[in-house]
Amino acid sequence: MNKELDKRVERSRRLLINTLLELMAERPYSKISVANICEYSSVARPTFYLHFRSKDDLLRYYIEQMFLQFAEQIDPILTASMTVDPEIATIMFRQWQEHADLARLLVAPDVEAILLNEFKRYVGHVIDRFVEAHKLTINSDSKIHYVVDFLAGASFSVIVRWIRADFKETPEELSALYADLARPGLIQVLMSGKL
Repeated sequence: MNKELDKRVERSRRLLINTLLELMAERPYSKISVANICEYSSVARPTFYLHFRSKDDLLRYYIEQMFLQFAEQIDPILTASMTVDPEIATIMFRQWQEHADLARLLVAPDVEAILLNEFKRYVGHVIDRFVEAHKLTINSDSKIHYVVDFLAGASFSVIVRWIRADFKETPEELSALYADLARPGLIQVLMSGKL
């Protein structure tokens, strides 16, 4: 693909995402259709379907872009030490706070399930990267999935509560609490050889 085509693809994707977010600010996600997104963005439906299978796919793409940015920021910290640094949690909470308007849209009841499923995927990637970087042995794929579900569920619940409380605590305050809750058990389980 040439650079000009890459730019057009990215422009189309960005326009579709921005339109979806604008529509989500106006009405419930469940009341938004692909036709609405195309109409408001002036992007033809075939172009939409060239990039995305559905509005859920479009939303997942946006969430994935946020996660990739987060993963890039935390990778040097994650791979540098076996101690899970509270700085990772601070980066996570800051990212949500920096995207506060979007965050409020994503915790709407009709979007929350999509976000939680994506969150589980990303927590799985982070744990996989930690295990790989520190050459830990995982003997049971099924058990590591429980660890991912536990950590993703807890993290997600904390983030949702924080967003709904209008970001009352600072990212630093919340990350200190989060690290105190998550770090000891998580590191112990990953290093125990019982997985």
